[in-house]
Amino acid sequence: MKTFLRATALSAAMAIGVAGVAHAEAKYTFYHVLWSMTDANVQFHIKAGEAYMEAHPDVEIKYVGPEAYDPAEHAKFLDTVLNANPDGIAMHISSVDAMLPGLKAAKEKGIPFVSVTSHPPGAEDNAKLEGLYLTSVDANENVIGQVMGKRILEDGTPTRVAYLMAHLGHAGHEQRAKGFFETMPEGVVADKLAIGDEPLKAMDIIRSYIVSNPDVSVIWATSLANKWITDVVRELGREDIAILTDSDSPSSLECVLAELCTATFSTLFPLQAPFAYDVLLHYNETQMAPTAPIVTGPLVVDADNAEQFKTVVMNILGEDAYYDLSPF
Repeated sequence: MKTFLRATALSAAMAIGVAGVAHAEAKYTFYHVLWSMTDANVQFHIKAGEAYMEAHPDVEIKYVGPEAYDPAEHAKFLDTVLNANPDGIAMHISSVDAMLPGLKAAKEKGIPFVSVTSHPPGAEDNAKLEGLYLTSVDANENVIGQVMGKRILEDGTPTRVAYLMAHLGHAGHEQRAKGFFETMPEGVVADKLAIGDEPLKAMDIIRSYIVSNPDVSVIWATSLANKWITDVVRELGREDIAILTDSDSPSSLECVLAELCTATFSTLFPLQAPFAYDVLLHYNETQMAPTAPIVTGPLVVDADNAEQFKTVVMNILGEDAYYDLSPF
């Protein structure tokens, strides 16, 4: 997979990837802590940041994050970034409890924080976060689950549905799965399954699940797992299983266009990062920030509009990068 990242270190104890265009005259430095430097979706944020810095020479944006997503590692990057005393932080709140100490530390240091990509919609989690961030730029994960559930029901009522995630407990995925399961009619069996992020092990888990549950008719997972699931489904001769994926990444769009995935969704990734950086910039300049979330999506993407999204995404990433980021 082609990436646009370079490795650096913020501390002797932690090596992290950093990408961005440096501006010697930059007045403000923002850090965007990404959930995984190898996830194709982070390229939307990085590319948007490159364009943002070109248009705002007073701003330098640095991108950091673990190679693969892990809640504890993700939270550690926030702790490390705080030592750099940036003028602002944009970050996906993937685990409220894991990130809470870092968020409180950012508040104490007077570093503004914007929640971006997705934000915990639950009342209990938001109560913990009260006053620790300026605003969120995201789509409601629970609504994403509901919208995708309604889309799959257009093709008929499934017998058993499964939501696969790398690690159980991820706030966004737990809410997405909850919304998805809530849309299912009475009698539909719903399973959550942790598959990890190592390909061969994940494929073994997926294979075992399908064999043990031959009545499964819908599987939903992230774009990282697209090829793993489609390969296992083909191997088992279970092309009758509908596969849902996420985001408007090249992998997900090509999966839909190849008629291997039924649908994906967009949370308008190209818009999210610039909105977040604008909030941080204006807060530094005026101490003002939006008083309500900035909602971006979701929009269902299926065979009817996938080609349109492909054109938009390819214009952002470039043709070579687009196809490099898709295994199909």
